[in-house]
Amino acid sequence: MGSLLIIIKEKGAGNNIFGGFVYEPLEVKPRFYGCSDNFLFTINPNLRVYSTSRYNENFQYFNVGTKTLPNGFGMGGQYEYFGLWINSDFETGHSRAGPFCSTYNSPQLSHSEYFDIDEVEVFCVREIERDPNLLPPKRSAMDTNADAVAILEMANRKMYSKDLREPDLGLDSDEE
Repeated sequence: MGSLLIIIKEKGAGNNIFGGFVYEPLEVKPRFYGCSDNFLFTINPNLRVYSTSRYNENFQYFNVGTKTLPNGFGMGGQYEYFGLWINSDFETGHSRAGPFCSTYNSPQLSHSEYFDIDEVEVFCVREIERDPNLLPPKRSAMDTNADAVAILEMANRKMYSKDLREPDLGLDSDEE
């Protein structure tokens, strides 16, 4: 993946069309990241582009599978007050930027603060090539924590991924 252009059509009154551009690839992280090349925009009712304000560095956020942090995709603002937020169900979102999003100086993008999504389109506009030799090997967290595996096995817990992946081939071995 690489840079993405995300366009959202809001359901209901206004049928607003808006979105964002993220320069850096999406990564699941429990914090904000990204760069100042990101921006938010509106298409309908008016065409506008909102660049970064340099007030903060809350450019993009993408998280799934946690109970204590928001799960979904967001741009700008802060937790629960994003300039643009898409819930992980991809059916709802919010633009709680009143009066302006601190990261992008954008107003509320949607007709309503909380909105239902009619359509979403995502375009990869710049693919990033990564050298596979520089990437860490794909491994399970269980490979590095034998005690946790032993406890799960004693509790008769099924470890589904154990049957689906390649066995650890001794990547951490110090043998030459």
